Amino acid sequence: MERKLGLYVTLGNDGSLKRTSVSISGETELDATTLNDEVILFSELIFDFYAFIVDRIRLSAAYLVTQDGDGKDTVDMRVFEFIQDAVQDLIEEFEEDDPLYGTLTRTIMEDRIPIADGSDTYPVTAVEKIISELSAVMLTQFSVNNILRDMRFHVPVDLDKKYRSLQEVEFTQISSFSNLHTPEYLFRSAADYYTFLVLHFIAAEPRVALCECCGRYFIPKTAKKTLYCDRVLKDDKTCKDLGPALKHKLQAQNKKVVEEFDRAKQRMYKRYERALDPNKKASKRDLSYAEYYEWLENAAEARDAYLAGKLSEKDALKVIREDFVNRDKM
Repeated sequence: MERKLGLYVTLGNDGSLKRTSVSISGETELDATTLNDEVILFSELIFDFYAFIVDRIRLSAAYLVTQDGDGKDTVDMRVFEFIQDAVQDLIEEFEEDDPLYGTLTRTIMEDRIPIADGSDTYPVTAVEKIISELSAVMLTQFSVNNILRDMRFHVPVDLDKKYRSLQEVEFTQISSFSNLHTPEYLFRSAADYYTFLVLHFIAAEPRVALCECCGRYFIPKTAKKTLYCDRVLKDDKTCKDLGPALKHKLQAQNKKVVEEFDRAKQRMYKRYERALDPNKKASKRDLSYAEYYEWLENAAEARDAYLAGKLSEKDALKVIREDFVNRDKM
């Protein structure tokens, strides 16, 4: 029997993840990973091209409804068709470059976008749903980063209020005699997949740490206090290899750049959040999805280049402190 498109996931009791992607091109067994590693990796993804397309769709949506000569609202079908084409182009581009995300973008559009009913209001309803569903994975990532920060500082994760939206997750449990003890789940939305993972991550209560060398989150492998992660930083050496020898230098110099990056990331996210509030007047300080991810990519590269000795502290801080206020908006 041919399996539905989507991501099939088995979560072991030890936190291991077995994943199979079923796309229009066929079935692919994905690399083995763990719950912890997948959550941390997701927190660091840069949705640059994806965010750019979503922003374009959001901007186009402002021109979807116009007024005719009698002052009556009317839908500009050219704008609606442009948005539909943009979504299809995004899916096809992703399916070629990143089959998993391409497939999950295709399936979420199939599942969540209402079928045309011939009404005058359908294009407006459809576009609102398109923007909502495409934005969901990025909004989930913002929540995951805030949760990691909360857990690092031992702040209880408030799923009832602060992260209430994370309780709205859809998946299908695949039943069979062969997986009674480790059920397989089918996801047709990237946001639902990562929400499922982060809810299990929270329940497992791992100890979240921030590497004192590179400034990234990681999960220590032992109960002992661990200051450095296993990421490769320079010349095939990890933060754990380089950290102890550079401890005094790290405390005196790197801490300034790493902490400024963390503070700036929080500031930029707050600006993005304010821009989404429909009750707030638009300002030059608003950030689009694409601007946020462009800043994040540039700032992370500057931080890493500084830590690797390829960029001065002054130049790294200049990039990290870029505020995007005086740039021309799209």
